[in-house]
Amino acid sequence: MSAPRDDLFAGAAAYYARYRQDYPPQAYAAIEEAFRLDGRGTLLDLGTGTGQIALRLAPRFQRVVALDVSAEMVEHARQAAAERGVTNVEWHVLPAESLADLDAADGGPPYRLVTLGSAFHWMDQPRVLDLCYERTQDGGGIFIVALPGFISPDNVEVGDALASTIMQVVRRHLGERRRAGSGYFTPPPRRWEDFLADSRYEDIEVDHQEFAVDYDLDGVVGLLYSTSFANRRILGDRVEAFERELREALLALEPSGRYRRTFDAEWVLAHKRAAPHR
Repeated sequence: MSAPRDDLFAGAAAYYARYRQDYPPQAYAAIEEAFRLDGRGTLLDLGTGTGQIALRLAPRFQRVVALDVSAEMVEHARQAAAERGVTNVEWHVLPAESLADLDAADGGPPYRLVTLGSAFHWMDQPRVLDLCYERTQDGGGIFIVALPGFISPDNVEVGDALASTIMQVVRRHLGERRRAGSGYFTPPPRRWEDFLADSRYEDIEVDHQEFAVDYDLDGVVGLLYSTSFANRRILGDRVEAFERELREALLALEPSGRYRRTFDAEWVLAHKRAAPHR
């Protein structure tokens, strides 16, 4: 991925806030159970986006520190917090790799828990894990979760008519190679648990949960505009033609304008154990 990260979702935050699916209850239950959340401590939410995880978990902590490289995303998160009356979240426009810059202003670590939702693949994974570990309190840990795409731009499965229909339109307008803001996307070389296995975190646990979501035609279009590979900024002067063709193709596939999509939420967690006494 060669584009600057603050360019990835330029112009997409409003669509992201409105159309992106939250993680399933089972993912949040896994966090609660693994880390015994009880309203104490500080949560560090990296790549917070429009604040899904930070706002959902805010009642389970005394304090939440949330970072994202996109000022546009953070502004939507702040607005959502105000609308919900959430007052214990501190929002920062900052990349995860610059955690050291936050220490002085933040009062320093440790954090009870670090969360990353649908963002770890955009980061320098080994460096971020090292920075997080140093700032995680003993007995705390890290939780990484994502929904592997409303569609898979790089590998549309055989028989996936909805994804195939969407990607045919995307590729006609944006080419075969997956976009990422003003650059192109390169998948991470390894899975999250492999990066964690090389870190100092321990007791790695991996799980997933399938669940179905129903969308109308506007919802499908909105989801595409929330992505790093087919948002309105990337499409530029092609956006009207793209949307017209996309809507026509979707209605040809399913004239009712109703679409069901099955997600498979994936997550991995790990702990920082207290050093043994000598």
